Order: sequence, then C-alpha cells, then structure tokens
Amino acid sequence: MIHCPFRGNGGTLPLVTSQEIERSRRTSDLGSAAITSILDVTSQFLHVESVDALLQKIVKSVAETFKLSAATIGIRNKDSGLFEVRAVHGYDDATTERIRRVKYAPERMSRDLRPEFLIGKKTYYVPGEAWEPEAEDMLFVKHPENVESSRRSAEDWQENDYIDFLMYDKNGDLLGFLEVDEPDNHKVPDDDTLKAIEIFSDLASIAIQNAELYENATEDRRKIELLVDLIGHDVNNYAQAVSGFIELSMARKGLPEPSRKSLAKALEQVWNLNKLVNNVKLYAKVDSVAAKGLKPMDLTSVIKESFQSASLYLPERTATLLFDEPPGPRSCMMNDLAKEVFLNLFSNAIKFDQNSEIVIETRIDEAIEDSRHMWVVSVADHGPGVEDALKKDIFMRFTHVSEMTRGSSGLGLHIAKTLVDSYKGRIWVEDRVKGDRSKGSVFKVALPKAFMSS
Repeated sequence: MIHCPFRGNGGTLPLVTSQEIERSRRTSDLGSAAITSILDVTSQFLHVESVDALLQKIVKSVAETFKLSAATIGIRNKDSGLFEVRAVHGYDDATTERIRRVKYAPERMSRDLRPEFLIGKKTYYVPGEAWEPEAEDMLFVKHPENVESSRRSAEDWQENDYIDFLMYDKNGDLLGFLEVDEPDNHKVPDDDTLKAIEIFSDLASIAIQNAELYENATEDRRKIELLVDLIGHDVNNYAQAVSGFIELSMARKGLPEPSRKSLAKALEQVWNLNKLVNNVKLYAKVDSVAAKGLKPMDLTSVIKESFQSASLYLPERTATLLFDEPPGPRSCMMNDLAKEVFLNLFSNAIKFDQNSEIVIETRIDEAIEDSRHMWVVSVADHGPGVEDALKKDIFMRFTHVSEMTRGSSGLGLHIAKTLVDSYKGRIWVEDRVKGDRSKGSVFKVALPKAFMSS
C-alpha cells in the first residue's frame, strides 16, 4: 500500500490502488450509462402511447447499454396473477412471438428464485447447473447446441444462466422482472455492472407505473368522452324535437303576442341546452387535445367562420359583424379547436346584447409581449359588461358575469382560456368604454405569430 503525508494532523492517508481507481471509475461510468439510458427512456415516455411500447424501449436500452445479447420484461397481470412476458429483445421474430405467450405462476417464480441465488437487493443470479428448464424455458436459450457444455471457470457464462432483477410497485408488491441473458463477452457480469442494472430496473419500475397510470387515465378519459357523446346525442335529439314543436306553435296564425314571447323564451332555452351539451362534450376532451395538432392557421378565416356559426346559435336574432379585416394572412399556431375560442365570444355577444340591433366590432392588431410578436384580436360587444371584480374570475369554470348571464353554463369562457393557454397566448376582458362597464366589453385574445418559412 502506498502512503503519502496527510497535511493537517500530521498523519498519513492511505491511497487506493490503481485497480481500485479503475474499478471506481468503471462503476461511475456504468452508473452514468444507466442513468442516461433510463432518463432517455422516461423522457420518451411522454410520447409513448402504451405500456408495451415503453417496456420495449426499456429492454432495448438495457441490452445496448450493458452489452447483453438478450433481455426480457415480465409484468404481473393484475387479474390472473400470472407474470406475462411483455417485452423481448435479442431474438428473431418467430421466437419473440412465442416468448410473448409465456406466463409464469408466482409459485414458479418462488421455486426458481431461491434465497441462495440472491446477489443484490433485488437481483437473482440463477446458474444453469442449479435448475431444470421446462419446455418454454428453452425458447430463451440463444445457442441450444451449448446447453450441455460445462462451465470452464466461475467467471464464464453458461448457456442456461440467467439473471433476474425484480421490480416492485410503490406499495412494495412485486410488479415484475427484468431478465438479462448472455453478456457479449460471455462472462458473468461483475458487481459493478449488476449494481448499475439494478439502478436501471428500479427507475424502470417507476416509469412503468407512470405509464400504467397514464394508460389508465387515457382509457378513463375515453370512457367519459363516450358517455358524454351518448348522452349528448340523446339530449340533442330531444332538444330538436322540442324546438320543432315550439316553432310550429309560433307559426300559428292569431297567436297572442304574450304567448309568442313566452315561446320565444322557451326556444332560447332549448338553444341554451344545445350549447350546454356541446360545451360539455368539448370540455370533456379539450384538456387532452388542446395542444395537439398545432399548425399555422389564418386568424381572419377562423374569425369569419366562428361568427357564421355563432349567428346560427340564435337565428331569430340578427347580428352584424364590423370586422376591420386586415390585408394578407395573420397566421398563428393553432388547431381545429381554435374556432371554439371566438365562437364562444361571438355567441355571448349575441346572447347577452339586449339592444334591438346587435353590432359586434372586431379587429386584429400587432403587439409585442415579452419579446414575442403577437396578433391581438379584439371582440367588442354592447352587452351588460363585466364588473371589475369579475374580470379575472370570468374565465374560471361555472362563473357568471351577472344575473343576466345566469342562463349560461359558465363553461364557454373557461374552454376558450384553456385553448388560448395551450396556444401559448392569453385572453382577457376590458371595458369597451374605459371606466364605464355598462357600455359593453372588449374581449382580447393575444396569440403568438406563426412565421411562415419561405
């Protein structure tokens, strides 16, 4: 052992040997490789559509990172209790397909992974001489011709050897196993390599649980959307039937004016019901799809289409759009839901304006916010206005501006804000006449410009 003076207390400090330094460096390298690989896998998880796709990325990464010929992952089926092979790397397509059908009972796992094989916290090295393979086990043998070959030394890998890294869930229950086979150098992995793979398997178990949560949440969302669609379809059918009867009644000759007004109010409520159903259906999916499918879209076209749709909302009321239409395209990164933002603004402007002539003024201006070049759309109405205390709260769910707006669902502006937020913009409301909210409101939507490539 080499020693050198240790300055400070007059003693000596033993230095590690060059072999220990190399071992420490190699351990650090392996640990870094493991962390880098799992971070790469988990970062991709955000774009993975299924648990199985994530598992496949994990087995591929662990095999390539640690230079292994093959790797598999088995996950416990919550219904059957059996461990099913869900990801395979290193075998031909036909063998992979057969391996994916393999299932292990917990009793088999306990029998194979005996305490004497435990070589780490959750790592079992099962030497080929210590167990009797069954028929399905031979699928995992890369070189059947070497099965009977004896081990030349303790460090050499034997064809029937395998190593299992057990993975546990947050409750401490066995989630599954990561199984590795046949290192490229045909040597039993050393402690440093095993510890590094163990780190990988621990982090992989977290990623798997997150993926399962994501997959379950997605499935629950699909069920909710289906339920909302089914209910919405039936409600809309009933609403159409009711509105048809009301319109027939209003068309009768000699109908007293008070009755006509009452029927008109009833028809308006039917339209409110239709809008509520549409908003609920949109709300059920907007959080999951708001930021998807973004593409450059022309604001001018979106505004025009939105106003046309809003005009159909209350056909008995005529609204005029005064649009200071700018020349040339005004593009923003949006998706097909962008129309819903302005549809809500125009619909509210028409609905709550009690004037005999409904006029909505719209324009598109340029602005710079936080060094970002923006298009700012202004939608000015002549409705009841918004109190200062409610100017921020109005974009929250189920918030109403005043008693006049109690007939609304309180979802429309929240949906609009959710969409605008997903487009990296912002939405707010001001008085049309500064300091006098009774003169109406101006809703403003600022969206980043989409610069088109030449």
